[in-house]
Amino acid sequence: MFRTSTQLLLISSLVLSLSACQRKGASAPAAGVDIPDGPPPGGNLLKNATFDGGKSVPWTSSFTAPARGKAKVIDGALCLTIEDRGVNPWDAQLRHREMVAQQGHTYTASFKIWANQTSMGRVKLGMSGPPYAEYWYQDVPLTTEKKTVRSTFTMRGKDDPTVELAFHLGGRLAQNATMPLVVCIDDVYLSDPEFTPPPAEAEAPVSNVRVNQLGYLLKGPKIATYVTDKKEPLAYQLKEGETVVASGETVPFGPDPASGDSVHTIDFSEVNKEGEFVLVVGDDVSPPFSIKERLYSELKRDAIKYFYHNRSGVPIELPYAVEERWTRPAGHAESDKAVRCAQDAGCDYSLDVSGGWYDAGDFGKYVVNGGFSVWMLLNAWERAELKKTSAALGDGTLQIPESKNGIPDLLDEAAFELDFFLKMQVPEGKPHAGMVHHKIHDVNWTALGLRPDESEKQMERRLRPVSTAATLNAAATLAQGARIFARFDPARSMKYLEAARRAYRAAEKEPKLFIGPEDTTGGGPYDDKNVSDEFYWAEVELFLATREDEFKKKFLASPLHQASGLGGEGFYWRETAGLGLLSLATHRNVLSAQERAQVEKKLLFAADRLLEIQAKQGYRIPVGHEHGYYWGSNGALLNELVVLAVASDIGPEEKYRKAATIGFDYLLGRNALGQSYITGYGHRPLKNPHHRFWAHQAVSSFPEPPPGAVSGGPNSQIQDPYTEASGLAGCAPQRCFVDHIDAYSVNEVAINWNAALGWFAIYLDEK
Repeated sequence: MFRTSTQLLLISSLVLSLSACQRKGASAPAAGVDIPDGPPPGGNLLKNATFDGGKSVPWTSSFTAPARGKAKVIDGALCLTIEDRGVNPWDAQLRHREMVAQQGHTYTASFKIWANQTSMGRVKLGMSGPPYAEYWYQDVPLTTEKKTVRSTFTMRGKDDPTVELAFHLGGRLAQNATMPLVVCIDDVYLSDPEFTPPPAEAEAPVSNVRVNQLGYLLKGPKIATYVTDKKEPLAYQLKEGETVVASGETVPFGPDPASGDSVHTIDFSEVNKEGEFVLVVGDDVSPPFSIKERLYSELKRDAIKYFYHNRSGVPIELPYAVEERWTRPAGHAESDKAVRCAQDAGCDYSLDVSGGWYDAGDFGKYVVNGGFSVWMLLNAWERAELKKTSAALGDGTLQIPESKNGIPDLLDEAAFELDFFLKMQVPEGKPHAGMVHHKIHDVNWTALGLRPDESEKQMERRLRPVSTAATLNAAATLAQGARIFARFDPARSMKYLEAARRAYRAAEKEPKLFIGPEDTTGGGPYDDKNVSDEFYWAEVELFLATREDEFKKKFLASPLHQASGLGGEGFYWRETAGLGLLSLATHRNVLSAQERAQVEKKLLFAADRLLEIQAKQGYRIPVGHEHGYYWGSNGALLNELVVLAVASDIGPEEKYRKAATIGFDYLLGRNALGQSYITGYGHRPLKNPHHRFWAHQAVSSFPEPPPGAVSGGPNSQIQDPYTEASGLAGCAPQRCFVDHIDAYSVNEVAINWNAALGWFAIYLDEK
């Protein structure tokens, strides 16, 4: 998934009105007075003053469209190359966060600054989020001569735990410069005589023995990876306490380009004993892990509970939130009841679009990605029904507000999103009647450390245009919901089916209404200009809901159905033909023998290709690396694991089940970084996903994330300022990751990834 986020953060012009108390206390050296060399007295609040290590973190760049450029450490200085200066001074900036400014303390800001030509800059200390009040600022003329600037001021505002020091360099400040403008800073200090920097935390070493840090299923495969340059087999021991339970030799694999490691494989699948263990190779000891028969029951619940935590329009309360820190007031409970069309949306009305799930780290709600996500939950239920394991997903199993209403909790959660889709459909009598609005979100990007109810007071929301892709997503999933709810809630089922038919007919009439990649102000675009796969998917789901020949003839005639494999490039929110194929695989009993054989052949063809890829990977995952890893690589992996899991239902079960189970180990620590990408799980769990409310790293008063959220994962395209500043350019694909809240292109969370995590955790728990 490609999603833009805070890289497009727009800053309100209201921030320019500063109170007198904020301006007081600033002073600069008198003209002609030499500024002494070296840092000013006191402890430096800034965690990186000299950039000598070649990295700039926690300094990052920020560009607001149309401004663009990049930051890089050059010869020990942090330089911002501005290719388009944008409109406002803050449209091109360097900034440092992760510090606290205290009321009444006296600070000295000191830095060296220069440029490749004459221009202007503005340095300020202020809030990192709305209303962006400033506590101190200074205009700085820029020349090609490196000069030192020093200013002392007293903090008159209240203690600010999320303060930022920023250099604004765009807009009118650069109006006389010729692009590209290059501005460099070095020896940057924000000193406080009353501040003592805490000792640097040493990063815990990562063991060379990489394991699934949660553990292994008692009757499943048990594979570990050992990182070593040695070419010969090495002795290993599996220990429970001081007792050696099993031993053997590693199997050399060799260089693994995806990780940059040279690795061996350890296979201890023959162990059939529950307990807590470690693997030992020479002096290297793995993190502890379990071997259990029911290993994934809690992860299954937590992965699906993610959706309750991200509901819009209702309060998140105890006991459903599990802990007080994850409770919050209802977000957008009033604003989303009457959301106006945006000026360019081609409509002039307001709709009640309350409810639904927040999509990712922001507060947008998107039918396209929502469709993929709700399909995953509903398909997990349908498959569990087929396998006669659905009781584990029944009423009361998730502890959500709808528990004990006679409907399985998993379906109640899915209905929360499907009911939102109904509201996004254009009413009769309006232009594009029956079509579905692509998305609804804030008019501008919001900052981190923000509850949705607080955002509702600060930022307006708008309906974006209708799209064929969104309309077909709604048609497909509402049809899917209709056939499932027919048994539990016939009235709801009829409503869903009627809306699905309307949506499909509307899409037939308007098959080329698209959202482009430029629609990024305040929300991600989810752009898609090829909807042949969405038509195929919707036709499959409508046939399975109605058994009408019209829909069957259409999907059978589709080139996507005739193609080998999934009928596209895997499947995700933009490539949805695979969803239709997986639904047919789940309901293959309604097909003729020939049709059923064709579906099974296509699915097993796709699964066998994944096995071929997996065999070539040192860490044994069914994801290739020839073109690097992209945004949401962990989601891509989970989708491939779903394919293998469904293949295990129809093909040689052991082969595909083993491959899927081994592939999942990657997400829980058997990877190049020894990182568990799931919050709350593993020896080194994910802690700081990009999320506005689970924002403890950015704002200490906000909570850390609940367990069961999966990160987007490594992204070798390096698409956010924090990842760039981390010095990851040129990284081996599996190493292109940092667990930081600002690193949104590698560490955002999203409903589609968690839906796949929930689906697969259900599968593993069933085994």
